Amino acid sequence: MDYINAHCAICGAGYHVCQSCLETRQFKPWRTVTDTVRHYKIYSILHDYEIRSMDRQAARDALADCDLSDLDTYLPEIQAGIEEILHS
Repeated sequence: MDYINAHCAICGAGYHVCQSCLETRQFKPWRTVTDTVRHYKIYSILHDYEIRSMDRQAARDALADCDLSDLDTYLPEIQAGIEEILHS
């Protein structure tokens, strides 16, 4: 049985990351940041908006392509970031 050694940056759920993902240096595998590819897409949009100064409309358009049906299960700061983008 795999043990929990990571927590999703979007929802906070615990999951297992294999050692080879943790040791990859050339790129950052999605499994080191989130528990699903779907959550990684949301993470990437929020990261680009907050860190790389992605325009709000571009972030809104990108989030429109995401499944946010489980938004109420996301970490509070993630919910707030999404709400800021969608409703500002």
